[in-house]
Parts: sequence; C-alpha cells; structure tokens
Amino acid sequence: MLGRLINALLATLGAAAAGQAPAFQAQYRQQLAGRLDQARQDIAQLLREAEARGQTPEQFLQRAEQESGAYTRILVEDSRITLQAYQRLQEAYGALSNSDPVSRPFILLQHLDPKIASSVASHFQPALPLNLEGLAYAGIGLLIGVAFAALLEYAGRSIMRSLRRMKGKPYHGGQHSSSFRQQGH
Repeated sequence: MLGRLINALLATLGAAAAGQAPAFQAQYRQQLAGRLDQARQDIAQLLREAEARGQTPEQFLQRAEQESGAYTRILVEDSRITLQAYQRLQEAYGALSNSDPVSRPFILLQHLDPKIASSVASHFQPALPLNLEGLAYAGIGLLIGVAFAALLEYAGRSIMRSLRRMKGKPYHGGQHSSSFRQQGH
C-alpha cells in the first residue's frame, strides 16, 4: 500500500514539474527578448556608423581599434563584447522562436544562458498546463515519475535481498520460503 502511494506521489510530482516546462520556456523567451532589445539599443549607434561607412560592425570595430589610442581601445573592446552578446542573443531568440514544441527543449538547452535561466527561475510563475503542449510535458513527467518510483522500489528490494543474504535468511519477494517457516523461524 505504501509503495503504491509513493508511486502515485512521484508520478504526480513528475507530471506537475514537467508540466511547467512550457511556462518556463515562455518566460525564458520573454527575458531573452528583453535582453536582446537592450543589447540592440546599446549597439544601435555602432550599427548606424558601420552602415554609413559601408562596413560590417566587425569591420568598423577593427578599423576603429587600429586608428585609436589606448582610451578608445577600451570603448572599442566594450562595443565588441556588446556586439557579440547581441549576436548570441539574436541567434538564440531566432532559434527558440522558430522551434516546434518537440525540439524546443533541446534548442533551449543548446542556447541556454545561465544568467537568464537563473533570473527566470528566481521569478518563475507556475502555470497550469492546459494546452496540448503542457499536457504532453505533464504526461512525460508522469512517466518519468513512475520510472523513478520503480527504480527506487527495485533498489530497495535489492538492498533488502542483500541484507537478508548477509544475515543468512532467504528472501523471496518479501516472503520467507516455506522451508524457512517450517523450521520455526
């Protein structure tokens, strides 16, 4: 009875946790979009200057670095870092926005930014998985929970068998053998 209760509890917890994946992904994508907009604003002047000179942003920064002094090189390096962040965020946002529900978790993991994920996790708002995607994730979580419960049950039985063997008592699926009972034990 206790085993069934634990199985049901783990299955329910797995379904509830996995059912939150679409909500987490949506909130991650929203924060990613916000950071992408900020990075776009931060390098807007750079992009305009490079375009006005018929250069890529990278070419513009390379030329600025070659023609600048020590103080300007610091600004160029900051601009280069911002440009790289913008390009990385833009690539991640495009990949996530164009992904289907099946590939989205893998694409999210491929482009995961730990700072954004940490921010989403600290401000995460759970949601009920009432659409097909959320229910599919909940079903997968249910299966994972059941599998985890079965694994725990198997491990527990293996440990019990090992302990009984060490004590010299036979173990047969939780019941003593008939010869063991006949001996008066």
